[in-house]
Amino acid sequence: MKKKLFSLVLAIVMIPGALLAQSVLRKVKSLPVVKGVISADVQIVSAKDMGDIYELVVQRQQGLKHVVYATKDGAYLLLGGNIVNKDKVNLTQAQESEVNRVDVSTLPLKDAFTIKKGNGAKKLIMFDDVDCPFCRRAYSWLKTKDNYTLYVFFDPLNIHPQSYAHTVSILCSKNPVSAFDQVMSGQNIAETKCDAATRVLAGDKAVVDRVGVDGTPLFITDSGARIVGFQTQQLESYLGK
Repeated sequence: MKKKLFSLVLAIVMIPGALLAQSVLRKVKSLPVVKGVISADVQIVSAKDMGDIYELVVQRQQGLKHVVYATKDGAYLLLGGNIVNKDKVNLTQAQESEVNRVDVSTLPLKDAFTIKKGNGAKKLIMFDDVDCPFCRRAYSWLKTKDNYTLYVFFDPLNIHPQSYAHTVSILCSKNPVSAFDQVMSGQNIAETKCDAATRVLAGDKAVVDRVGVDGTPLFITDSGARIVGFQTQQLESYLGK
């Protein structure tokens, strides 16, 4: 009985907040600058009243979410800027990090290319183009660390014409982990093909699109936080915890 009563009270408390959020969202969508500038293929995911301005979280299809701002008179839209408070906290950056957090439980880690170091305790997800110089530098650095499991989803980019073929050769080799290590170290391996690699890369492409990867390397921590690029300080902080 107590559990039911608590659930009822919680639902009643939450209703006004939800209604207020919907009200703010409706106001924002009706602003002249929002209707005039934001195209139909861009979704306004949420909106928040920040006092003097509105904060909007917008997303184009399955891409990354971005934070923009609108003046309350509906005259101006602030794009690409950062709002910093008196404590020197970049509120825009913090909000974009939060709204783009990945639900790791939805990722098919069992299908990822996996490398275990030491006890494998820490989970680290990497979106990787094997011909990307920064991916190779990041991997070289990771080889000096221990006690993590690296889950790799391949994202061969068009700017590296041989990347897809190199990835296929890795996946089709007799020892894929060794082949991966060789390619990521700048060495050549025998070119091979197999149907299994095509299936793996098709699955990885679906994950890349769902996560909204727009460059490599991209790392995801076990909490779903993104580390964009080869950021040694952030990676060190995470793996060292």
